[in-house]
Amino acid sequence: MQASPEEFQGKRERTRNAIIRAATRLIAEKGLDASSIDDLMATAGMARGTFYNYFQDREEVLHAVIADVQKALVCQVVNLIPPHHTPEKTVACMMYGYLQFCEDHPDIGAALLRIGGFSPWVSEQESAKRGFSPVDQALLSLCANRVSFTTARSYLEGLANTLLCHRLAGRFSDRHVDEMMALSLRGIGVDEEAIQGVILDARTFADTHVSGRVPG
Repeated sequence: MQASPEEFQGKRERTRNAIIRAATRLIAEKGLDASSIDDLMATAGMARGTFYNYFQDREEVLHAVIADVQKALVCQVVNLIPPHHTPEKTVACMMYGYLQFCEDHPDIGAALLRIGGFSPWVSEQESAKRGFSPVDQALLSLCANRVSFTTARSYLEGLANTLLCHRLAGRFSDRHVDEMMALSLRGIGVDEEAIQGVILDARTFADTHVSGRVPG
């Protein structure tokens, strides 16, 4: 019996997602540049020809992996941050939530580090920009006239991936992360007396809302 259009589309979506997941694992292991399409499809358990039904080249797969991670971060970190949080707590929850998500899913974390220079919450896609806007608005509020928004965001993006690198390698304890976060919060103008409370709330958020969730 011929599949319905809905069933056909569902199968295409599942196959495409399987290729993206395989690409994520491959990037984590050795980077996409060092991997052939044959490697990718072998990891996915599919024939090489199937690749071209969904993607034109490896670059397109890379963009699909990035978009997939961005969607997961919005759904499983940003959207869970309480809307009543202060700007500093919102930013800290994003940072700790990002680290927790990547530690829970080390293939994703390692893939992000392999991509190099990529910030998961900076996107040219309008849907992703809207998804991360609560964090951007919080950071913009914190910056005021002390430092430019671009400088502050670039600094926090670099810090997030530096912390992730050390955490995945087992070099940083929770204390190291908290100390680095305290330095960064001071740098963007958070009051000294508020910093420890912000860190505690952000770590609690990551532990209770982000930890253990399955990527969507």
